[in-house]
Amino acid sequence: MHQTSSNRLHPKVETMALIVIGFLYAAYFVLRYGGLWAENDTAVFTQVTRSMLQAKSVLFAGQYTHGFGYPTWLGTLSLLTGLNVSVMNTIIMPFIGVILLLVTAFVAYHTFLKSSRLAMLSVLLLFAVPDLMFTVLRGNHEKLNIALMLMALVALFRSFEVVYEGNWRAATAWIMLFYTFAFINATVNDYFASTFAVASTITLIAGAFLINRNVPAAARYRGQIVRLTSYVGATWLLVWWVMLYVFPPAGHDFQLLHGAITKITNLFLTLHTSSNPYSAPASQWSGYVAQFLVASFRWVLFLLSLLVWVQEIWRLVIKKQQHRTLEHLFLLSLYGAFGFLVAIAIPMDFTGMNAGTNLEVRNFPYFALMASPLLVWGLAQGYRRLSLVSRRKFAAITGGLLSLFILIGLFKSTLDPAISNQWMFYTPAEKESLTAFDRHSIDATLWSGPDNRLVYANAMLSSSTGTSSQVTGYHYASSDKDILISPEVIENSMVQHKNIPPYQQRNCIYDNGQAQIYRTVPQTLFQNGLPPQ
Repeated sequence: MHQTSSNRLHPKVETMALIVIGFLYAAYFVLRYGGLWAENDTAVFTQVTRSMLQAKSVLFAGQYTHGFGYPTWLGTLSLLTGLNVSVMNTIIMPFIGVILLLVTAFVAYHTFLKSSRLAMLSVLLLFAVPDLMFTVLRGNHEKLNIALMLMALVALFRSFEVVYEGNWRAATAWIMLFYTFAFINATVNDYFASTFAVASTITLIAGAFLINRNVPAAARYRGQIVRLTSYVGATWLLVWWVMLYVFPPAGHDFQLLHGAITKITNLFLTLHTSSNPYSAPASQWSGYVAQFLVASFRWVLFLLSLLVWVQEIWRLVIKKQQHRTLEHLFLLSLYGAFGFLVAIAIPMDFTGMNAGTNLEVRNFPYFALMASPLLVWGLAQGYRRLSLVSRRKFAAITGGLLSLFILIGLFKSTLDPAISNQWMFYTPAEKESLTAFDRHSIDATLWSGPDNRLVYANAMLSSSTGTSSQVTGYHYASSDKDILISPEVIENSMVQHKNIPPYQQRNCIYDNGQAQIYRTVPQTLFQNGLPPQ
């Protein structure tokens, strides 16, 4: 009876409603700056894809070493549509990323919770997680990694179901789909494919622990948990196969793993950190209020979902409750597994590894994917105990808070200047100035601001890989550099409390009305490319 009442809307209607909301979210992300936005990963994958298309191979100097899947996919779509790679990656991919997230998350959550309404509410919570939304909106591989991981989980549970029914033909199809998703995931990014393999391994260990403790809810599914061993083992073999044979550049990560273990050991033995990756995010926001607001839902999601998780573990292990499905057990185990990966990422961040910083932020979106349905599950249990009047009040308060968190998330995911000191947009005038510099400068270096905002923009705009000129940011360290000045560069320098290089005594060699490029006054006729007279 409860299941019938929780599915009043048809799943297709709910899915379409989520897609419309996701479309509006992506539209805001793209149109907030008129499509003129860039950040590190988007710029990197745009350049890599251009180089791949020029080389006509996934193996070339400068290829992204962690996987070739996303550049291949992006380049294929660019060729099929005739759209420029940068346009595809900044205008089209945010919409595709959101749709992939919403559809796969809805299907996965419906599998976990056995309710289309609870699945829809779980997906709605994701809109309030800007770390996750930014991950799928920007132009990098994670939109594929997340979708492939969620579909692999769906294939896993479907294979369990049809095996229990004795339908081996369907079981073979679902098992092959699981391995296909795991393989493609490894070709897209070996780190996140390994993360999924680690989480699956921890889930398997948790299942064995529950069986060993004679937990009735787990004992009912002893066969499925034992069968999971082959899935986990095959996933690891597929990841290693890709790293060692299919895409050898990814094998370099084995060396990174050895270095990470060494640095972690030194950290715990000496208690001396190599870096503090959390100091930069603290200075990114315009004040303590903004910093608190953008992090508020992260803590709400973490604390409430943790409370639900502890309560459920207590009921399973201590009270020996039996009324839990296999999907519920997996959800609890995956939540704990991804939470553990977030926890161990924190000390790894302090080691200053070369493989990128702030792994905690990279792992958190995957934790949030499990925390959302777990939180909705816990809230639904409490909701059923309330009276009719209390239910209406609870729904109104929860809906209002969720809307507020989604609005804050929009500001954070777009790094809106109203709350952020580090911006991701560039103006049409800055675009024109960067294009002019790229076309007409030879062996020149252009300082473009207090950070890499316009460095990333230039990487998006420049289609030439052999240019002898370069665009730089951050500290101005050489009097020989050209200087780009615009109202946005000046304002961005001021909010970051960075000095603006002295440019007033230089020659203005380019001016479009809103952006100028200044060059050192030549001391002789032979400087700056001037011909002798």
